[in-house]
Amino acid sequence: MEAKEWETIYKAELDYVRDNPEYFVRTYGHIENKDSDEVIVPFKLWKAQAQALQDFRSYRRCIVLKARQLGISWLVLHYAAWKMLQPGKTIIGMSQAEDQAKELIRRMAFVILKYMPSLLQQKGNLEPGWKGIWYEQTALTVTIHFPGNYPDSKMACFASSENAPRSFTADLLIFDEWAFQQFDRQIWAAAYPTINRAHSGQVIGVSTIKRGSLFEELWTNPANSFRKIFIPWYADPSRDQHWYEETKANLSDPALMTAEYPASEEEALTVPGGAFFPEVTDESILSDEPLHGSLNTYVSFDYGLDMLAAYWIQRDAYGNAQIVQEYCKPNLTIGAAAQTILDLSRDYDVRQFLAPPDLWNRGQESGKSRAIIFQENGLNLTKVNNDIAAGCSAIKEYLKHPEGGKGRLTIYKNCAPELLRCLKKIQRDDKKPNIYANKPHDLTHSVDGLRYWCVYWTLPAESETNAKRIHWRPDMWEDYDNANAEEQAMLIERWGEPD
Repeated sequence: MEAKEWETIYKAELDYVRDNPEYFVRTYGHIENKDSDEVIVPFKLWKAQAQALQDFRSYRRCIVLKARQLGISWLVLHYAAWKMLQPGKTIIGMSQAEDQAKELIRRMAFVILKYMPSLLQQKGNLEPGWKGIWYEQTALTVTIHFPGNYPDSKMACFASSENAPRSFTADLLIFDEWAFQQFDRQIWAAAYPTINRAHSGQVIGVSTIKRGSLFEELWTNPANSFRKIFIPWYADPSRDQHWYEETKANLSDPALMTAEYPASEEEALTVPGGAFFPEVTDESILSDEPLHGSLNTYVSFDYGLDMLAAYWIQRDAYGNAQIVQEYCKPNLTIGAAAQTILDLSRDYDVRQFLAPPDLWNRGQESGKSRAIIFQENGLNLTKVNNDIAAGCSAIKEYLKHPEGGKGRLTIYKNCAPELLRCLKKIQRDDKKPNIYANKPHDLTHSVDGLRYWCVYWTLPAESETNAKRIHWRPDMWEDYDNANAEEQAMLIERWGEPD
């Protein structure tokens, strides 16, 4: 074939491919199939895969909730390869860890692109006189080069980190197993601006379900612009009811089937273990009626630089309690946190400020505990017990309610939306079913803040077996008796508890 004739045919085919992603996948696509005699086999699209591919092309925001092992990651990579056949495209892939990021590049370079030599060829294996598209790869990138002065297209993959894709402007952003990526919210905050342009930029997130994740929130939020694509276990034509029952029996835990091989969206959202606080519904905990009579107000909070989660809780004479104010914000110094709590407490006669015992641990640099620094900033704290199981039990006692009624703990006029969100989403610990899971960690701050108040009414303050106890001299007692409450606390911190 003459070079000019080849160029004409090649250009016509390339133009047709660029306009027809399904043709591209069916004609040129390949995947790895461990069940086949040949490891690399043509990608034969199932009906559900073909529909998802159409959605990818039609919608700029796509989120895919799927059963396991349905070839959706392969489908997304083929869609990315199709995008990169246009010059100047940038694809960003995000994975749980570097090994998974490298695996995405391996699949793209050594399976998908390698097996379409009539469209593009690999650097180092170019046919003599090749004048078409060619590509090269590193461990974490694939770059496609075009003849002429057209700009390269590139795919780069990253392991989960807070700022990994911040410096790129992407045409397509891919989240693989999105629900299981660490820092999912921070990554989304950093990554979304890279594709949030008026008329271009696309994101595709793919995952099985994990409750409490950003992926779940995006999937269940009807107000966002994501195209929701659910792909059930039976989307694979080779799977029948016999396969399902056999898989269910082999897993030994039938509940796992709803997470790994759901038949419906509802099944996918019903995961093993379940929510730790199934008692919580809007009807059972939200109230438009304030408590009446004599009320004692407490502030209970969890503090760290990653989050201050503080709650103003009122308790009446009959054991009922109501949350009347919430404050949740990260990156506050102790001084800023103390001042914020004091400012927000001005309208309340706060009896005690309840805090966990870890705030009484001495810092290595200053020799002071964080509790002392809070005190120096005007906030005197009361140490609560940190028995997690007892605290979880205490919360449940306050939340339990008769059918159609409310529990002893309510939230006034939905003033604590973050706590309500976390109570609904936090899961049981996989190994300790009497406590809630500590991951995702962002769900624990608010629940911990509530737990400290609930356990305060269940157990006394945690004993300090290693606390310094000394015999105070008469002059020490005299200083203590003549000091105000703040000074007394500082003397105890300095001298230790008296015996």
